[in-house]
Amino acid sequence: MCALRQLLLLATCFYSVQGRHLCHPTNVTISAEKDECPICVTLTTSICGGYCPTKESVYKSPLLSVYQHVCTYKEIRYETIRLPGCPTGVDSTYTYPVAVSCECNLCRMDYTDCTVQSIKPDFCIARRSSL
Repeated sequence: MCALRQLLLLATCFYSVQGRHLCHPTNVTISAEKDECPICVTLTTSICGGYCPTKESVYKSPLLSVYQHVCTYKEIRYETIRLPGCPTGVDSTYTYPVAVSCECNLCRMDYTDCTVQSIKPDFCIARRSSL
């Protein structure tokens, strides 16, 4: 019984340490800009970050497909801001995603950047301003 209790305690400790780094919403600074507007605005939103457990098959076969899960949005809401300094007649609204919840799943390219390397989310071409 004592060995079972120790094993249970070890498993609990392992999952509590690992759980802090699993896929979850995290705050990040992003940039909002439009070509027609002269000012780039930086703002804070939440995105999905962290790791997802992966599997490496011992038996490799060209007939078997291996899918790796990534940390991606489970539920998203969208917020909208107005960019300052836009000329008259230009739509100054900028809509961005906010992660409500995250999950380990296949990368959904319709709303996730699935590239290996991309520009930083706070990259600006125009003059920078903060909200």
